[in-house]
Amino acid sequence: TTTTTTSCTGSSTAGAGTLSTPAVTTSINKAIQQLAQKYCGEAKLAFEDLSKITQKVLASRREMVEYDRRQRELISTPVPETSLSHTLHPLAMVQEVEPCNITLLTSQAASTSHKSVSRRGATSCYGCASATVEHCIALLKAMVSSGCCKSILIKQGLIEELIEYNLRRGSASVRSNVRNLLCLITTDNTEATDKLNDIIMSRVVSALSGLGSSPDLSAAVRHEMLLLTNTIEREDSCWETRLRCVMKLFLLAVQSASPVVTESVTLPCLRILQLLIKPPLPETKRQKEKPIDQPISDQGSRYLDNQPGVMAKWLNGDCRVSYDQWRKHVPKPTSTADDPLPSKQEVRQRYLIEKYAAKWKSRLHPTRLPLKLCCDAWLKRVLFCSSSRTVRLVACSIVESLCQLPSRRQEMLDLLTGYLGELGSSGESSAEFLSLYHRLAKPAHWKLYLAARGILPHIGSLIIEEIEHLLALEKTSLSSDLCQGYALKMLTELLSSFIEHESIKRHYKSKLLSTVLNGYLSLRKLVIQRTKLIDETQDMLLELLEEMTSGTESETREFMAICVDTVNKYGADDVLSPVFIFERLCNIIYPEENDVTEFFMNLEKDPQQEDFLQGRMQGNPYSSNEPGLGPLMRDVKNKICRDCDLIALLEDDNGMELLVCNKIISLDLPVRDVYNKICCRENGEGEPMRVVYRMRGLLGDATEEFIESLDRAHEEEQEPEEVYKLASVMAECGGLEVILARLMTVKDLVRGRQLLAVLLKLLNYCSKLKANRQKLLKPQLNTITVLLGILNLVLLSEHDSSGAPTAGVSFAEQILQIMEAILQEAHGIDTVISTKAAEKLTGDKSQLFLLLNQINTPFVRNNTKVLERLMKLIPFLSFGDEERMQTLIKHFKPYTNFNRFDTERTQDDMVHLDCLCIITVGIEQNETGARLKDMFIEKEILSSTMDYITTHTPKTSSINDPEGWKEFLSRSALPYVLRLLKGLVVGHEKTQLAVGNDCIAALHRIERVSSEERVGSLAENVMEALKVNPNVAGKVDEVREQTRAEKKRLAMAMRQKQLGALGMTTNEKGHITSKCGLLKQVEELGDETGLVCCICREGYKYHPAKVLGMYTFSKRAVLDEFENKTRKTLGYSTVSHFNIVHVDCHLAAVRLARGREEWDSAALQNANTKCNGLLPIWGPQVPESAFASCLARHNTYLQECTTYRDPSYYTHIQDQKLLLLRFAEERSFSDESGGGGRQSNAHIIPYMLHMSLYVINTTRCSQREEKNILNFLESTPDKLIESSYEVDGVHYMCVLCLNVFTPAKWKQHRLTFLKRLLITAHTRSLAATGTTRIANRTAQAFSVYKSACVFYGLVDNLYNVLSVAVDNTTESTWSGKLADYIRFNDQQLLENIDKKWLPSYESDLLPVDSFAEFCDAIGLLADVGDPDVYLTNILQSLPA
Repeated sequence: TTTTTTSCTGSSTAGAGTLSTPAVTTSINKAIQQLAQKYCGEAKLAFEDLSKITQKVLASRREMVEYDRRQRELISTPVPETSLSHTLHPLAMVQEVEPCNITLLTSQAASTSHKSVSRRGATSCYGCASATVEHCIALLKAMVSSGCCKSILIKQGLIEELIEYNLRRGSASVRSNVRNLLCLITTDNTEATDKLNDIIMSRVVSALSGLGSSPDLSAAVRHEMLLLTNTIEREDSCWETRLRCVMKLFLLAVQSASPVVTESVTLPCLRILQLLIKPPLPETKRQKEKPIDQPISDQGSRYLDNQPGVMAKWLNGDCRVSYDQWRKHVPKPTSTADDPLPSKQEVRQRYLIEKYAAKWKSRLHPTRLPLKLCCDAWLKRVLFCSSSRTVRLVACSIVESLCQLPSRRQEMLDLLTGYLGELGSSGESSAEFLSLYHRLAKPAHWKLYLAARGILPHIGSLIIEEIEHLLALEKTSLSSDLCQGYALKMLTELLSSFIEHESIKRHYKSKLLSTVLNGYLSLRKLVIQRTKLIDETQDMLLELLEEMTSGTESETREFMAICVDTVNKYGADDVLSPVFIFERLCNIIYPEENDVTEFFMNLEKDPQQEDFLQGRMQGNPYSSNEPGLGPLMRDVKNKICRDCDLIALLEDDNGMELLVCNKIISLDLPVRDVYNKICCRENGEGEPMRVVYRMRGLLGDATEEFIESLDRAHEEEQEPEEVYKLASVMAECGGLEVILARLMTVKDLVRGRQLLAVLLKLLNYCSKLKANRQKLLKPQLNTITVLLGILNLVLLSEHDSSGAPTAGVSFAEQILQIMEAILQEAHGIDTVISTKAAEKLTGDKSQLFLLLNQINTPFVRNNTKVLERLMKLIPFLSFGDEERMQTLIKHFKPYTNFNRFDTERTQDDMVHLDCLCIITVGIEQNETGARLKDMFIEKEILSSTMDYITTHTPKTSSINDPEGWKEFLSRSALPYVLRLLKGLVVGHEKTQLAVGNDCIAALHRIERVSSEERVGSLAENVMEALKVNPNVAGKVDEVREQTRAEKKRLAMAMRQKQLGALGMTTNEKGHITSKCGLLKQVEELGDETGLVCCICREGYKYHPAKVLGMYTFSKRAVLDEFENKTRKTLGYSTVSHFNIVHVDCHLAAVRLARGREEWDSAALQNANTKCNGLLPIWGPQVPESAFASCLARHNTYLQECTTYRDPSYYTHIQDQKLLLLRFAEERSFSDESGGGGRQSNAHIIPYMLHMSLYVINTTRCSQREEKNILNFLESTPDKLIESSYEVDGVHYMCVLCLNVFTPAKWKQHRLTFLKRLLITAHTRSLAATGTTRIANRTAQAFSVYKSACVFYGLVDNLYNVLSVAVDNTTESTWSGKLADYIRFNDQQLLENIDKKWLPSYESDLLPVDSFAEFCDAIGLLADVGDPDVYLTNILQSLPA
C-alpha cells in the first residue's frame, strides 16, 4: 500500500511539474538553466522508467498473492479436475466456453476487477489508467488472432467503440496501437472492412460538410486519414474495398479548392495512391528477397473495352468490373524461362493461332472502344493545385510511376499535352507539371513522337496567346505582376528543348520562324508589363532565332523573305517592331564586327628606361571607359604624361611612343580599334591590353614594327557584288518595296530616328548590287521621290535644330550616297531617262527647288561632305527636263559676275559659286549632260569665264612682271573660274574648241606659276582636259614646247655660270673638264672594299689595325645524334647573320647602351638577330696580339653561352661539321637566332676554318692529325660499321681534311671518303642505335644517301674554291698558306663563295634525285664507272 501511494503521488507530481513549467522570458543563471533542463529531460525519463518498473512489481506481487490464495483454497477444499484445468490454463478455458458466455466472463472479470480495485481504494493516477488501456489493447490483439473471437468482438461493436473512444485519445503509441488493432480486426474480413470504411467515410464527409474550409478540419479528420492509410498498407483480400473508399474520398475532396481540404484529405489520399502505385524500397533483408511485381501489360484491359462508365461501376462495388475479373482476362505467359526454346514450326503455328484469333475477336466486337486515360478534371486539378506544392509533387510522382510501359507513357503524354493550355492560368503552380513533362519527353524518340503529333505548332499558338494577353494588359493596365510571363518563359523553354533536336529543327524551323520572330518583336514593345521573366524569355527567343536562322545560304534567304513578310504585319504607326527586323537583315547581308563595350589596359613603363622616366601608373588595370583614355592613343599618352608629371612630353607627340604587342602604335589610331585588331588577335578577347610607354630614341633606334593604320577586313578588297550578294533577296521578295513604304511613314525624326537609321543602312547595302539598283529605277517604285522627301525632311529638321551636330549629318550623307548610286546606274541606261517615266525617276520638281534652297541653310554650309554630295546629285535631278535645267542655270546665273566677286563678295556668293563648280564637275558625259553644257554656253556663263581669263591674265611671265602676277593671283574669283572652266571643258567639244581658240596662251602662263590657292594646278587640269580634243591638243603641246625650250636655254646659261665659278667648263661633247687639279684630288678618294663595320661603315682600308669581327650565335648541341652511347658527347653549333663590326665599336655601343644587356644591344646592330659571340677576323695589318686577344674573348663568349669549358680546334672542327650538315640536310639556320640564311652562313665557313687553322698552326699538330686521318682510312672492314656510330667518324674526318690535306691528297683519297659516307648513311638508316652486322646489303632509296652525298659535295667544292688560289703546296705548308689566303683575300674569297660554291650547292647538289645524277654533277663518272654498280659493290663489301 505504501509503495502504491508513493508511485501514484510521484506520477501526479511529475505530471504537474511538466505542465507547470513556464517559458523562460528573463535571463537566469546558466547553472540553474542546465539543472532545469536535466530535471525536465533526463529526470522525467528516469521517473517514467521507475514508474513502469513499479507497476510491473505491483502487478507481479498481485499475481503472486492471488496464486498463494488459490493454492491455500486447493489445499483446504478439493476441486474437480475440469475446474483445475481451467484454472491452470485460462486460454484453454476461454476457447472451450460457449461464445454466448464470453461477454458474461468479461463482465464478471470486470466486476471482479472493480471489486478488487474498490477494495484497494479508488485512484486517479493517469499513468495507471494509461497502462491499463495499453494492456487491454494488447489483450484485444491476442483475442483478435482467433477467428471466433474476432467475429464476436465485431458483433459486440468493438470497431465503433475503438473509433469513438480510443482513436483520438491517449498517447501517440496508444493511438498507433489502436489503429493497428483495427487493422487486425478488418484483415480478410469483408464485413468489418465495409463497416470501418463506412464509419471513416461518414465521419470525413460530415467533417467536410460541417467544417468546410475551417482550420479545425485538419484536426477533425487527421486520425481517420491515418487509420485509412494504415488499413491500406495491409496486404489481404479486402484491399480493393479499402482502395474504393480512398477513391471516393479523394474524388469528393478534389472538388473543393480550399487549402485546408487539400492538405487534410486530398494530400493523404494522394499519398495512399502513391504508396500503392510506387511502393517504398525494401529496407530489411526479408523484404529485399521478396519479388517485386512488374508492370502488367494493358492487354487485360480489353475485357473492359465495351463497358462504359467503368469507374462509376467500380466505385459502386459492381463485381463485374472488379480486379479479380480483370485479372482473369490478362493473358497468361505460355512459357517460362526454364522452358526450352520452341522450334521454328512451333513459333509459326503459334503466330498463326494468334493472328486468326485476333481477326475473330475483332469481328466479334467490331465497335470496341479502347481504354483511354480519363480526362476528368481531378487529374488536372491536382497537377495544377495552387494551394499545395506537395500535392503537385505527389501527383506528378504518381503520373510518372504510371508511365513505366511505353503504351502508358504514350497515352499519358497525349493527355498532358492537352494540359499545356493551363500554364497561363496556373502560373508558377505549373512548375512541377512542366518538370514532369520534360522528364517524360526527354528521350529523343518521344520528342519525335510529340513533334509528329503537332506539339510544336500547339506550343507556338500558346506562346502567341500569352503574348497577346500581355499586349492587352500593356494597353489596359498600369500595374504589373512580378510573376508575369512565367508561363511564356516555360513554353519558350519547352519549345527550345524540342528545337535542340536536329531533325525536329530541320523540319519545323521554317514553320516556327514567323512565330518566334513575332513573339520576340512583340516582347520588345512591352514597357509596363516588362519583368525579369519577360526579359529572360526575350533573350531565349533571340537565341532561338539565332539558332533557327543559322544554316545554309538557301535557308538564310528563306528567313530574309519571312522577315520581309513579317514587317507587313505591323501597322504604319509602329516604328519600334520593324527596327529589329531591318537590323537583322542588315546583319545577315553584311555582318559587322562585334564591338567590345568595355576592356581594360595595363599601362606599364619600359623596364629598360626605369632610370629615365619618373613615376608609375598605379591604377592598373584601367577601364577603357575611364575619362582620358580615349578615343585616340594620343589621349592615352597624354594621361600617362599627366599622371606621371611628364609635362614636357604632354604636347610633344614625337617624344614618347606606345607599344602594344611589341608594335609601335601611331598616336592617331583609335584605342578601341587597336584593342580589337591587334591585342585581341594576339592574346584573345578578355585579356587586358598591355601598353608599354617609353622615350623615343633614348636607347637607340627602334627595331619594332610601326603600325600607322589599321586596314579594315578583307571584304573591302572584294567586289561589292560578292560581299553583299545576300541583298539580292530584297529584290526578289518585295523587300525594296517594303523599305520604301516604311520610309514614307517616317514623318519626323523624333519618333522615327531609329527606324530611319536602320532603313537607310539596309537600303545602302541593297544599292551595292546592280540588280537592286535596276529594280529601284522602276517608275512604279517612285524611289527618287521618296528619297528626296526623306532628304528634305532631314535637312529641314536639322535646320530647325539650329545646325547643331546630330545624326542628321550621317542621314543626309547616306541618302545622297544611295541616290547617287541609283542615278549613276540610270546614267548607264539612257532609254530609262528618255521615257515618259523620267518624272518619277528624277523626282518631283518641287523637291529640286527645295534642295536648291537648302544650300543657304547653316547645316548644309557647315558640312562639306553633305554639300558636295548634294551638288553632285542636283545635275542628275535636272536631266531630261529643259525646264529643270533652265531653273538650275537661272538659280546660279546671278553668282557668275566674277568682277563683282573680286571686289565685294559674301559668304552666300562663295557657297553658291563653289556649288556651281561642283555641279559642273559632276555633269555626266552623255547626251543630256552635253545639252546642259550647251545651255551654259547659251546663257553666256562660258563666255564670262573666258573673258575673265583673257582680260586679267598678265601678258608676260611671272619673272618679268612679278607685281602684275601678284595682283592677278590675289583675285578671289580666279580659283572658282578655273574650276568652273575645267568642269565645262570635260567631255564637251564646243566648249573645248571655244577655250582652245582664245585661252590657251593665258592658261599656259597661269599653269607655270605656283600659289597658295593652287592656281597653277587648276590651270594645268584645264589644259589636260583640253588635250582630249585632237584639234586643241596640238596647240597645247606647241605652247608647252616653246616654254620648255626657253627654260632649257636659261638652265644651260646658268649651268655655264656655275661651272665657271667652280673652275670648270664643258667641251663640245658636253663633258665637264676641269681647269685645275680639284677633280684629280677627288678621284683619289675611294670607297671601302671588302669587309666593312656595320656601325662606323669603315673597314681595313681606313682602320687597318682595328680588329673586325662577325656576330655569331652559338648553342649547346649534341655532336652526333647517332653516337652509340647512352650519354651523347656535347659540343656547340654556330650560325650567323654575317654582320661585321669592329670589336672596339661593339664595346663602345655596349657601354653607351647602359640599361641593356650586351647581346640585346648587339642584336640592334645584327639586324635584330640573336647573337652571343664575336668571331674575330685577322686583317692584313692587324697585329697578332690583337687578334689573339679577340680570339680569347670569343672563346670566353663560347664558354658563357654553351658552358663548354675549353674550346679547342677539335671543337671548332666539330662546329664546322655541324654547320655543313645543316646545309646537307637542308635544315633552317634561323630557328634559334631569328635571322641569317644560306648566304650568310656560307660566308662564315672560311673564317671558322681560319680559326681552327690558326690553332693547328700555332700548336703544330697538322702532321699528327694527318696520320689520324690515314689511320682512319686504312681501318679494317670489320670496323667500317662500328665507325659509323662514332663522333669522330667520316663527317668529322672530311672537315679535318680541309685543315691538313692538300687538294692533291684529297683527290687521292676522296673516293674512300665517299665510300665511308655511303656506308655510314646505309647503316644508320637500318639501325639507328648501333650495330656490328648489317643483314640488308641492298641499296635503299636515294633519299637515304642524299645528305651524305651533298655533304661530300660541299667539302669537295670547298677544295675546288680554295685550291685555285692556293697552288703548289705540300702537306707541311698547306695549313699556313690556306690561313694566309683567308687572311689577305677577304673580298675575293667571299666572291668565290657567292659565285661558285653556293650556286653549285643550290643548282647542282640539291636537285639531284639519284646516285648517278650526283656522280655526274660532282664529276665522278670517270672514276666510279657505273654508279649503281659502284654503290652495290660498296654495300656488298660490308660484313654480313
